[in-house]
Amino acid sequence: MAALGEGDTVLDVGCGTGVLSPFLKKAVGDTGQITAIDFAAKMIARAIDNNKHVAGINYITGDINKFKAETPLDKIICLNFFPHISDKPAFAEKMKAMLKQGGALIIMHDISRKAVNSLHASSTAVKDDVLPDVNLVAAMLQSAGYSILNAMENDELYFIKAVKGK
Repeated sequence: MAALGEGDTVLDVGCGTGVLSPFLKKAVGDTGQITAIDFAAKMIARAIDNNKHVAGINYITGDINKFKAETPLDKIICLNFFPHISDKPAFAEKMKAMLKQGGALIIMHDISRKAVNSLHASSTAVKDDVLPDVNLVAAMLQSAGYSILNAMENDELYFIKAVKGK
């Protein structure tokens, strides 16, 4: 669904323990570039340890709001991260600025929105981190100048693919 290709440059935002890293690297091949960023140094340390067998991934500890890509990106992936962004419209604009024309922002969760919000509600640390209805996020992304290629949610997943206008 993300349509990653050989040679793509990809940013994995909120990469956590690097669960997605080997899949991203396999999809982009030896010529592709993966940068994975997370705010928590302990998460990055675990990601590096978990994926020491996977070459060609640049792990960064840092704040995505302060990050600047060295070159324009083909794809930006946000797996299980979007609810933790406090200013979602500003985030959408910042990601758009880092994408190539025709590049895609992909926001996804491997569980339903209801499950995400229920899980967050039960935790004091993230109780206010809500995953909005997919149609609301799609409308916000359209307002930011993206074209929506796919926006869906069901009992198993949440997925939006938005493309920077051409």
